[in-house]
Amino acid sequence: MGFGSNLAIDKLSERMAGATERAIATVVERRGPAIIRTAERLRLEHPGSEPADLARIAIARTGKHLAVTGAVSAVPATMPGVGSAIEVGAALGDASLLTFAQTELVLLMAHLYGRPVTDVDARRLDVLMAMGVEAGVVDLHRNGVVRVMGKDHRDGELMGAAGIALAKRISRRLAAQVAGKLARRRAYVLLGREVPVIGIGLAAGYNLWSTRKLGRAARSYFHHVS
Repeated sequence: MGFGSNLAIDKLSERMAGATERAIATVVERRGPAIIRTAERLRLEHPGSEPADLARIAIARTGKHLAVTGAVSAVPATMPGVGSAIEVGAALGDASLLTFAQTELVLLMAHLYGRPVTDVDARRLDVLMAMGVEAGVVDLHRNGVVRVMGKDHRDGELMGAAGIALAKRISRRLAAQVAGKLARRRAYVLLGREVPVIGIGLAAGYNLWSTRKLGRAARSYFHHVS
């Protein structure tokens, strides 16, 4: 990759990292009631299912939906004369949708595992922790220990008043790390989407892969701290 491409990646990553942080904050602060309704519908559709089973269903549904939206957003790159600016705009829109939907998925799983979405600060921490596990920023260790930015936290520190206090202390720094990691990865994918036809498969495949990967990370995290 040349110097010019590296600069493009850096600029795009910075832009997308800010959008990622804003999207997470918006979903956590405003989408709680809708997420609760989605969880209740899922329970009604699958009575008696355990949280882990419901989580797997939610991950599969979200992944398929985002694969479709990713493919659709890459279509402009196949149209002669449309121009890369339109495709970049569509790709950035899809990246925002991806963050919104994946954040909602993590919050849905939090609710299924008995963690109230009304605790905004604690749930923001959960989202960042799950995304951090997926991005390699957060590590899960034995006996419920979670290592974040080089410091170990036990399960009691991640729940209730202690969890809220911890969220207020570390959320901003953790959000910057997580958003930066995810944004850089997505920037590489976004630039690759400009290649006609191949870009459609890349966009769909990345959305599906990243949603499944995040879903598994979130399930591991909630199981680890529950």
